[in-house]
This record gives sequence, structure tokens and C-alpha cells, in this order.
Amino acid sequence: MPSENAIIERAEMYLRKLSCGINPLTDEILPEGDSCKQERISKCLAYVASLLQQQLNHDQVAPMPNEKFQGEKFEKRPVKKAKPVMQDLAIDAETLKGYRFFDYPVSISRVVRNVNELLPKNMNHLLYADVANFLVQEGILERQSTENGTEANLPTAKGESYGFEKGESDLRGHHNIYTQCWQQAQQFILDNIQKCVAIANERYAARKANQAQDSLNDDQEYAPKRVQKEKFHLTAEQLGEYPSEDTPVPVSEIARRLNALVSDNMERIYYKVIRDWYVEQGYLEFKTSPEGRSAFLPTEKGSMSGLFVESRTGKDGELYDVVMYDAKAQKLYLDFIAQA
Repeated sequence: MPSENAIIERAEMYLRKLSCGINPLTDEILPEGDSCKQERISKCLAYVASLLQQQLNHDQVAPMPNEKFQGEKFEKRPVKKAKPVMQDLAIDAETLKGYRFFDYPVSISRVVRNVNELLPKNMNHLLYADVANFLVQEGILERQSTENGTEANLPTAKGESYGFEKGESDLRGHHNIYTQCWQQAQQFILDNIQKCVAIANERYAARKANQAQDSLNDDQEYAPKRVQKEKFHLTAEQLGEYPSEDTPVPVSEIARRLNALVSDNMERIYYKVIRDWYVEQGYLEFKTSPEGRSAFLPTEKGSMSGLFVESRTGKDGELYDVVMYDAKAQKLYLDFIAQA
């Protein structure tokens, strides 16, 4: 009987010829369409042939797991860093001692932001929707139509007794209506923070339950198929959790707020998609200033619909413009999503 090395030599030769598109028994070129002439299979055959050759040469050094096969060569590929494991949201009385009270009325989002500043970075955070949902459940807030024709979570008579009140402001000619919290109202939220935390953790648990197992090694021919994510869409119920504050925000914030409402097995929406929609609808247009600077700026139609430009100062001290969208302008896109 042939020795083991002879069998390995013959197997290596067979595989090497097959990887080159040659029938090892007849030395004839394999016909077009033969599976061995497909690029991925050809590379795999050459790879196994190389391993057999290493064994014949008593070279047992195998490629490291973080090496990627390229033809008959190996190139290093970066090792993916594991995503940090986020802790469940937990806020104790000791943590809340660091909360900074305001002696003037502030928005619910500002209260939430100050609470989140007390939490570690690897912990899930509280959202405006978690607190607002609790306040609605308690009858502190209710969904009301405003004079602007929009809807907002505004205080009930019960809410006013706890220090919540309707706030109004004018920013660059745009009238905003929202709920603001005096110190008594801020304290009410802190006193009931565990109920808000329960709502938040229920939301995170639901998201985790729907999360698709999307692990994929880089060798596509051996890896399981990537789970196809759903196209971005929102239900009427999810849209109802979109922050209803009238404070104008840039388009990147609109995208962030929308993405916070979807599950992990759904595609995210990119801010440029939202911006391009406003362009298509005639609310924005691409303009070039006399100084040669180009940007998307509100049209006359856009200005009448709640889009305006706000000047800001960059880190280098230079001024730059940001297009802001008030509640009316945001509602234009929310209505579009609801009808999609």
C-alpha cells in the first residue's frame, strides 16, 4: 500500500490542478461552468493544497485566525473589537444627590439630560419618551393640539399643581409651545424616577428581544448568511413617542430621534436622506455664497414652513450656519413617514 506521504502528495497534486481548472486524471482543461473553475472554490482548493504541502514539509505552522486568505497568500486583517456590554439602567438615591436643580423652569429634555450626566457611559440612558410616557400615564401630561396646529404633551390641571406648566417662546420669529418644569416638577420626576427607569428598561428589553443575531466572520463562503434588516419604517404608535418639544433642532437631531424609536433589526435612517427629502419638496436648495461657500439653505417655501438658519461659532472661532427645523418643519417629515 502507498505510504501516507504518497497519498498526501497525490491529494495535493489533485487539488492543485483542480484549482487551476485542470482535470488531474486526464490533464484536460475543465469545461466552462465547472464548479472547480469558480473563483471561490478555486481559491479554497489552492488553500487546502498549500496546507497539505506544509504537512509534507513538516511545517505545522497554520495561518492565524486573524489572517485572510487571498489566492495563495495571507494578509493580516484587523481583529474586530467586541462591542461594550451595556448595563441595565439603574438610578439610586445616591446618584440623584448629584442632580443640579434649576430655580427657573426648564424643559423635560433638559431634566433628562441632567439625570443622564450622572450615569456611567456603559449604562443605558433615560430618554425623553420614558419620562413623558410616565407623566401621561399619571395624568400629569396629555396630548393636546396647540395654536400652531401641532400636537404636544402639555400639562393637565393636575400637572400644573405639581409645578409643570406650558411654556412659550419665540426663536427667530418661530413660536414654540412646550412643557417646562419648575423645581417642584423636577423633584416630582426624581421622586418617581424608578417608574421611569422601569419603562426605559422595558423598552430596552423589547429591543434586545428583537435583536437579530448578526455575527458574521469575514470568510463569506463559510459564514452564515447575514440577517437581512428591515427597511426603515415607523408605526403610528412609534411616531407618537417622537419628542414633541417645539425647540428647533438640526436635521442630524431629527435622524437621531427617529433612530432611537426603531429596533436593532431595522436599518437606520441617515440624516442626508431626510435632508434630501426637504430638497425634493422644495423646502431647501443648494446655494453658493459670494464668498464661494456652498450649502443647503431654506427656500422661501421652507422659511414659511419653519426652516431657518442659525449662526454658530466653531472651535476655531469661525462662524458657520446651521439649518434649524422647528416643530412645524419636523412634522412635515413625520407626516411623510406616517403615510409611507
